[in-house]
Amino acid sequence: MPGQDRLRQLRLRLGSALGGIRGRMMVLVMVAGIPVAAIAITNALQDYRAALDDGRRGVETLRALVAARYGVAIGSAESVLIALARQDPRGGEDPAGCTASFRRVIDLHPGDIGELAVVVPGQPPVCGTLPTGFDPQPLLREALASGAPAYGAFLPGSRGRAPLMPVAVPGAAVGSIGGEWALIGFVVLRDDAGLPGSGRTPGDRVWLIDRTGRALSPSGAGGPTLDPATVARVGDGGEVTEGLRGEVVYAGARLNPGLRLVVGHPISAPREVARGILVQRILELATFLVACLAAIVVGADLAMVRPLRLLSVRVRGWRPGNAFPVNPTGTEPREVRAVEQAFSDAAEALTRREADLRAALEQRDALMAEIHHRVKNNLQIVSSLLNLQAGRIKDPAAIAEFLAARNRVRTLATLHRHLYVQHSFESVALPPFLTELANQQFSSHNEAPGERLALKLDIADIAISTDQAVSLSLLVTEAMGNAVEHAFPDDMRGTIRLSLQQEGEEVLLTVRDDGIGLPDRGARPRGLGLQLMDGFAKQLGGPLTGGRLEEGGTLWSVRFPLRANPPPRPMAA
Repeated sequence: MPGQDRLRQLRLRLGSALGGIRGRMMVLVMVAGIPVAAIAITNALQDYRAALDDGRRGVETLRALVAARYGVAIGSAESVLIALARQDPRGGEDPAGCTASFRRVIDLHPGDIGELAVVVPGQPPVCGTLPTGFDPQPLLREALASGAPAYGAFLPGSRGRAPLMPVAVPGAAVGSIGGEWALIGFVVLRDDAGLPGSGRTPGDRVWLIDRTGRALSPSGAGGPTLDPATVARVGDGGEVTEGLRGEVVYAGARLNPGLRLVVGHPISAPREVARGILVQRILELATFLVACLAAIVVGADLAMVRPLRLLSVRVRGWRPGNAFPVNPTGTEPREVRAVEQAFSDAAEALTRREADLRAALEQRDALMAEIHHRVKNNLQIVSSLLNLQAGRIKDPAAIAEFLAARNRVRTLATLHRHLYVQHSFESVALPPFLTELANQQFSSHNEAPGERLALKLDIADIAISTDQAVSLSLLVTEAMGNAVEHAFPDDMRGTIRLSLQQEGEEVLLTVRDDGIGLPDRGARPRGLGLQLMDGFAKQLGGPLTGGRLEEGGTLWSVRFPLRANPPPRPMAA
């Protein structure tokens, strides 16, 4: 009923309000905690970035320190080589004496120069010594072509000796050496920890990169390795590059045209400290928000949710037709009391409205029943008048037309009687209606089912709208009447079958007999009965199919969809 539906909606709204209050309280707490959380997380992120900035500043300091150390050491060795190249290294002596002079120079600069030799194009060294397996000609040609010192690839150290970097310095044509020549010296690449200056921080890493891109750790073969991808990403300027795993930051510098420096500084420890601070502040924030949430939820439960819960229990226990009293204590919050009073007023209004609607429905049902009853009586009177008029006519054809009209009127009277009996004005149940209609067609032609003609009914339990019931009843009347009247002449026996089955959203109606079948009308037009049947089938929503069967008899069928009554038209003003 409409009043019960509205009451159910009010109950659902009240129940959803209980859950909605808790949800809104939690949302409010979360929204209020957003600024606090944002401030705490921002501070933690600032500390985290400060730790990373300390690591970056540390690698920049390390790069400047190590670059200065190697710059001094390598610059000192290059100055000695350039000074030797400006004079006759042999000094007029034989090669052995030149070699001895070079040895004295090496002894004067221990740890800076490893080997010295004078080389001319296409010949063995004029004096001095070269490391075993080293070919000086390519480096010699490069130095002579450029007129400036040329730097070669690293020579690995062995047996406790430090790695060497060959440097070719073009010499002047003086003294006993004529033509082009160059002085090749091998600069010792010592570990920067052994160079003058303060020591590195534990964990710092240093690499030297030669002209071929080869990375060398001056600390020896057991030193840290450098990924080639990192070498490619580290520039020679002031930029700082973070490692692939974010544990080390790198920086590079150019020491001379053939030598680069790459340093690494670990930042894993500061990062872990920053992460610990971040986690600690997040936990503190979470604890604070949970405590606030618990306090607000408990307060809201005592102040709002509990009174609403008690009101919800009273609402669920209320039944239509009864008054909904307001709680006399008045201890609830003002908003809850307002809801309670509004529900009490709504319940009273719904009760009155429901009583008015029930009275209106009862009056409508009574009026509709009276209308159907009077229509049925009027149609029966019309049927009786047609029957009396047919008795006074002598022409057989005219009598047949009067009786056919009488049967159609009687069919409509039977439909209105079933609507009246079933107290349903929107639909009609087909099994009892079609059963009575079929027997009525037999009696209209002075036949009784089971004597000369048998009647077989197979009617599903279906209810159709009154709009479709009119067309269906008239279609069945025409088909059944034709079968009883014309299919079995001269006391012929047989069976008439009426079937109505539902197939999904459609209904299949079938009327079949095993009589003589339809006569061959040739070019003559169809009779009125077939025209009416075809028109009624179209009103139902499906075409009429069938006709005479090869094995004898006649079959008519129509498949139509179930439709509701059309909506009533609005009354004119």
